[in-house]
Amino acid sequence: MSECIEYAPRTQKVQGYTGRFKRYFERAKRAAIQSEFPDYRHGAILVKGNSIRNISSNKANFCSFGNRFRSMIPGKATLHAELGVILGIDRRITEGATIFVTRVGKEGDYKMSMPCAMCHEAMLHVGIKKVVYSINNHTVGSYKL
Repeated sequence: MSECIEYAPRTQKVQGYTGRFKRYFERAKRAAIQSEFPDYRHGAILVKGNSIRNISSNKANFCSFGNRFRSMIPGKATLHAELGVILGIDRRITEGATIFVTRVGKEGDYKMSMPCAMCHEAMLHVGIKKVVYSINNHTVGSYKL
């Protein structure tokens, strides 16, 4: 297993699952449940203008797009949910959009799903403005890119 390069978003916020966040996380959870990985089931939703534009889960496929952002980490990139949700989407849609990311445990509970350094860089590259991720069953974290 390769080491993870740590990064620290400038400002992070923590809040609860309320309103539209709850709705988006429920959809991301449904996507995560369909993941091929039994231990790390992630789902992501791309939202712009209060409208869901794309949904994805993590897959075992290798992703050449992701490899562009793994310069310091050896190995090949698999298709993370965050990459799957932005691949093939026009930049006019990804520019200024928000990504909601969740990880679902074996019992169906929310787990920590802060994007990795590779996904963070890929989201910056396509112009994502905000990331909202699951922390546990009660709280979500968010940061601006």
